[in-house]
Amino acid sequence: MKNNERKILLELVEDGRKNISDIAKKLGISRQTVSKKIRGMEEKKIIDSFSVKIDEGRVGLNTKAYVILNIAPSSELRHRFVGEAKKIENISQMHHTFGRFDMILEILVKDEKELDRTLDKIRDFEAVEETETLICKYMEKNDQKDPIRYALEKDF
Repeated sequence: MKNNERKILLELVEDGRKNISDIAKKLGISRQTVSKKIRGMEEKKIIDSFSVKIDEGRVGLNTKAYVILNIAPSSELRHRFVGEAKKIENISQMHHTFGRFDMILEILVKDEKELDRTLDKIRDFEAVEETETLICKYMEKNDQKDPIRYALEKDF
């Protein structure tokens, strides 16, 4: 990745709504160059999307849980599970893992009753062999910007 692309990304990490003209002025390059670099990074999928970060609790999602699970070794069952689990609205993240468990799911719900219903859906899948649920007590840090900033800045 080129130096100007890194600098543009750092600006967008800080504020994804930052005006292209402001970025160009700060970096000392033309507005057209910034626009072209952003389009290029979108085409290369370096920039996946522009979005807003929302406080889950303020929109009624007061309970966060992580479900670690083991899935049957059948490739067909695994694929079917992943396809169907992606449709469960309360699952915000799905990660395949190495180690004792096969997958980690992040679940966001309004309360423990809704968590129970979501867990029942997950446990009902034929592929799911074992689950363990960790309910978050409170969050100390939730900032994906830090590792991205670090990765972009370390080569300057």
